[in-house]
Amino acid sequence: MSIKYKMIHRGDYLNPEGQKKTGFYPHIVRSNTTNIEQLAANMSRGQRLKGIEMKGTIEFMLACIEDELLNGNHVCLDGFGTFAITAECNKQVNDPSEVRAESILVKRVTFTPSKQLKGRLKNAVFVRDKG
Repeated sequence: MSIKYKMIHRGDYLNPEGQKKTGFYPHIVRSNTTNIEQLAANMSRGQRLKGIEMKGTIEFMLACIEDELLNGNHVCLDGFGTFAITAECNKQVNDPSEVRAESILVKRVTFTPSKQLKGRLKNAVFVRDKG
């Protein structure tokens, strides 16, 4: 297995003139996005569970993860990582007493990889994309 990359030039849009930092950075070239059906098929190869059963299991697991996040919980998949939500107000707040629950939104779902996953990813092999 290897990860394709290409080098791209990135400008600096944040710093003022004279302090701009530009350079080349590696950019991962994604050749495919794996969906639940494909993941289930990959997982069911050589297993007793059929692809359709595996797909149902994955979809049920994702629904359970969503429910836990909606209950304000973090979801830790041991050896893989932790999912959590972050929140933001829909307007600037100068006084915390002004904030009502209705004005708070989910900003994003974050993922923090486990130490084990980080360790396994350190062995990633990169190859330059020829495209």
